[in-house]
Amino acid sequence: MDQDQNLLTLVVQIVYINNERHLNCAYLDLDKRMIEVCEFQDNEHFSVFECLVLQVNPTGQDAKLTVLIQMPELESENRKVRDILDQCEFEVIEKNKKDFSEINISNLNKVLKNNFNTYRVEEQICTQCIQCLIEHTRLYKDDTNIQKFNIGLLNLNKFMRLDLAAINALMIFPKQGIKQFDNGNNASTLVDYLDRCITQMGKRCLRRWIKMPLQSIQEINQRLNIVEFLYQNTSFRAFLNEDFLKRIPDLDKLYAKFYKVASDKRNNANLSDCVKVYQLIQKIKDIIKKVNQELNQSQNPILQDIFLIPFEENLSDFERLEEMIEKSIDLSKAYTGEFIVNPRFSEKLMQLSKNITQCMNDIENVRLDTEAELGITVTLIESGTYTYIFEAKKQSADEAFRKNPKKYKTISVKNRALTFTVEKLQSAVADYVNYRDLYQEVQQEKVQEILKIVCSYYPVMEQASRLISEIDVLSSFASVARNAPRAFVRPIFIEKKEILLKESRHPLLEAIDSTCIVNDLEMDRKSSRLHIITGPNMGGKSTYIRQIAICVLLAHIGCFVPCSTAVLPIIDAIITRVGASDVQTKGISTFMSEMLEASCMLKTAKPDSLIIIDELGRGTSTSEGFGIAWAIAEHIAKQIQSYCLFATHFHEMTLMEHEIPGVKNYYVSCVTEDDKITMQYKVRYGAVDRSYGLLVAEMLKFPKEVIDDAKQKALELETFEHNLESNFIDEEVPIFNNIDDELQYKIRNSTLQQKEKVIKEAEKWKNELKNEKNSQKKKEIIEKRKQIILKLLK
Repeated sequence: MDQDQNLLTLVVQIVYINNERHLNCAYLDLDKRMIEVCEFQDNEHFSVFECLVLQVNPTGQDAKLTVLIQMPELESENRKVRDILDQCEFEVIEKNKKDFSEINISNLNKVLKNNFNTYRVEEQICTQCIQCLIEHTRLYKDDTNIQKFNIGLLNLNKFMRLDLAAINALMIFPKQGIKQFDNGNNASTLVDYLDRCITQMGKRCLRRWIKMPLQSIQEINQRLNIVEFLYQNTSFRAFLNEDFLKRIPDLDKLYAKFYKVASDKRNNANLSDCVKVYQLIQKIKDIIKKVNQELNQSQNPILQDIFLIPFEENLSDFERLEEMIEKSIDLSKAYTGEFIVNPRFSEKLMQLSKNITQCMNDIENVRLDTEAELGITVTLIESGTYTYIFEAKKQSADEAFRKNPKKYKTISVKNRALTFTVEKLQSAVADYVNYRDLYQEVQQEKVQEILKIVCSYYPVMEQASRLISEIDVLSSFASVARNAPRAFVRPIFIEKKEILLKESRHPLLEAIDSTCIVNDLEMDRKSSRLHIITGPNMGGKSTYIRQIAICVLLAHIGCFVPCSTAVLPIIDAIITRVGASDVQTKGISTFMSEMLEASCMLKTAKPDSLIIIDELGRGTSTSEGFGIAWAIAEHIAKQIQSYCLFATHFHEMTLMEHEIPGVKNYYVSCVTEDDKITMQYKVRYGAVDRSYGLLVAEMLKFPKEVIDDAKQKALELETFEHNLESNFIDEEVPIFNNIDDELQYKIRNSTLQQKEKVIKEAEKWKNELKNEKNSQKKKEIIEKRKQIILKLLK
């Protein structure tokens, strides 16, 4: 395992209280020395648990998550929890009820900075989970953990809810285990598109932010203020990227190293890491200098509050460390890649350094004497065995050695070169080696002293890492907005329950085609909360609903959005039901998967949620699929009253606009001419009155015989439906003539299954109407029949 890898542990206990499922959780971040706890009530789909797992699961290789969980006893719920855990790549260890015992306060207090009883009541929840965590990790057994940890609350309500279905549907992260489509320089996922970060800490921070969109307008606006400043001040952003961020090391790994030094844990910290800290201090000085220059030209509060004050405070905490590193490390040699202790840092090192220098002088004198004595050129070279030896040309050396052959010891002959040594050289080298080894021994002691001093500053490094990583992400947002083919806009958050997006685009599509069609969206809670979107296949319905969700997500992480105007309220969740597929290994069909997602959606959505639904009801018969789609849309519009974009091919659903307040019809436009279709990809108000499936099939070059056969079957179906409708008309019992136009419209636009039920019901009344002579009684019979038919149509 990588020594620099951060270890994360999530403990989950599922308990049932009054037939309601409650989840108690404890989460350990080893590098941050923090234990966070939370408890919440969940539904049978465990949707809140899924969001929690996604939030704490790291996306890179820098951290490893282990989940300790007491699985539900019910088999159906056990399977659902396993499905969630199987979708993420981390270690899962199942725990028994006995592992969640009463907390051992004495063991816990060993690792806490403050006594457990001094924490707030809210932070003393989930004690059994904390006990399971402490016993599994054995933190209290390691003396380096003593009084190092804090306990805090893991606040799930602070962030928008995003489940794995939404992450996959919106292509936010690459799907695990699936290689993404490589389309050259264009990003295939949202995180790739947004990632213009320079530092590794920034890249990690970006992924955390995307998984945890904010719910506080104040916090979102704080981010947007910085993005707007960097968007407008391109020269300052260029300085940040080129002269500051590019020269910042991976501070997350750096402070983690020094934390291990401080905790006397196994580590690989060395003097080069100390030099990195020194370089960080110099870069902080550079940015402070640059900010002061900018302030002389413009008294912008962003420069003062976000850059100058935090970095000055950070620098003041580093002040003594900078001086110590300058005295203790030879920085002139460090810049050439040699990291040694400055001899002036220790009197003993200074004396040993003088001795080593004297030895090297003695060796050089021996070389000069030997060269003069032999009358040939003699070179001093390094040797792995002898440390230092002499080298000369073989021919001239052989002749010179004849004068006194016993004095010169030949070592080797290679490539017409002869290496040799003499007794005086061996003696001088022996002294040199002795002093050198002593020097390294003392130097290593001094290195440990230096590391101990530097490691006491790891909280300051951690603070610098957080500050720089957030600036890196916000600078990345500004770069994305500034370099986009068309303008991005700062979103405006309002308390009023309205969403207004003008000229919105899908950012990933725009990266491929800068001329892609723009579309608007206007929604409000009362009159336009659910949009039924119809239109031809490949017309852009799916792209449209996804781009709206992406715009909403970008706004909540503090990024500009691909629109000309963006006004919206706080959205508490983005819920998707898009593109279900079968799971053969678990015996789940496409329709079953679709219904499971829809069920979870209805039970987790709230009035402030945004729901996007694409082609619901395709996995069963047309009539049943339509019925399910209608019922779900009606429930969302009437009961949940959340914002919903519902893309469908069931054109009958457009009738909902006339029956349910808050429902509006929209369609993606196209042009047909000579049985050919041209997509316009423009979303307009209204509904289409036909299906374009055959025209799309022709556009995709289906075989002519297949198209002709499809047209014939479609005609036969229409004829069959027409014959069913004709049964409503009886010469003696003119049913359609006795009811109003609205009911006729509903019957003619109902499903085939509904028409059959209406026919059967009408047959019951034929004889009664024929035999009834009283006109008033006939009216009563017809009115009664109308009410029954209306119920059938619902």
